[in-house]
Amino acid sequence: MSNASKMDVSTVYEMFEEINKKLDKQSNNTIEQVQVDMTAVNILTEQLENVIEEVRKPAKFEYKYRHTIDIGSSRVFLSLVVMVLIILGLSYAIGEQRRSISQYKDNDLKYRYIKMQGQTNEESLYRLEQQFKYGDSIKIIRIQVEKYEELVKEQAEKIERIKENKEQNTKIQKEIDRLKQTRK
Repeated sequence: MSNASKMDVSTVYEMFEEINKKLDKQSNNTIEQVQVDMTAVNILTEQLENVIEEVRKPAKFEYKYRHTIDIGSSRVFLSLVVMVLIILGLSYAIGEQRRSISQYKDNDLKYRYIKMQGQTNEESLYRLEQQFKYGDSIKIIRIQVEKYEELVKEQAEKIERIKENKEQNTKIQKEIDRLKQTRK
């Protein structure tokens, strides 16, 4: 058996040798050196790398706007002049309205002050007009008038409550009288 195993090993060895020889022959016959022109591939790879770098860069947007008004046209110039005049006229009108509203407020306060005093004469009207030239005295007069009006309002409410109480008392008295008469 040892002989048989040796024989088998030597046979296997010989077979491997034959296979090796055949492979060497085939490799010598089939392998030929092929020259490939890689310059085109290299150029395309460089271009691709450049494009990738450009894409990775952050985008910078710069917007430059220029607004101009051309006054060369007479219509535009005339429109601008008319708009400015309208704005000035409306500003003046608003100022006059504010002044007249302020005057109405002052006149209302004067009327309420005279009503608070109960009577007036020429001298007290002159003195009142002089007081309205100063802002501090206007504030004092306004406070006095508001206190007076508040007191008058409270007094009117008290009088109204007294009237209501009297009416309730008369109703209750009538009810008591009616109940007394029904008992008898």
